[in-house]
Amino acid sequence: MPAPRDCPCHSKKRYAACCGPLHKGDATAETAAALMRSRYAAFSLGLGEYLLTTLAHSHPDRTADAAELGSSRRHQRFMDLCILQEVGEAAADQAQVLFYARLFERGIDYSFVELSDFVREDGAWRYQKGTLVPAAEVPGDPRQLTRAAFDALAIEHAFVPQVASD
Repeated sequence: MPAPRDCPCHSKKRYAACCGPLHKGDATAETAAALMRSRYAAFSLGLGEYLLTTLAHSHPDRTADAAELGSSRRHQRFMDLCILQEVGEAAADQAQVLFYARLFERGIDYSFVELSDFVREDGAWRYQKGTLVPAAEVPGDPRQLTRAAFDALAIEHAFVPQVASD
């Protein structure tokens, strides 16, 4: 499959100037949000090997098959990604990213908001785990969700951290 012109992370940048160099291994994400964007784009492109290598060493999917991790693109349409908040300095070893992902599978809306935990290992950001709230549970526009409102929803609905995928 040829590389896309526009970056699938919806940054409004060209793929070659955004997530492309990360996916090819020519660069590493400077922030947790940049890694989040690159992982979203990797899911949309079916780049299972990249998804696997950007997982924290302790993540249970580290032993998963790369082809299986990358298979989501066969049936899912990745429509939009909106980074709502990033907590953590670029020089820190831990960070969190709150984001809204809009995606559909066979016409069904599977959009969600997630608070992802990232850790720096071996000098690179890696996805550790996330707490996911289906967008259908968010009152109003998920793109306007604050961290405090997300935390309240997660507690109210007893959503727990997910470690299987972003």
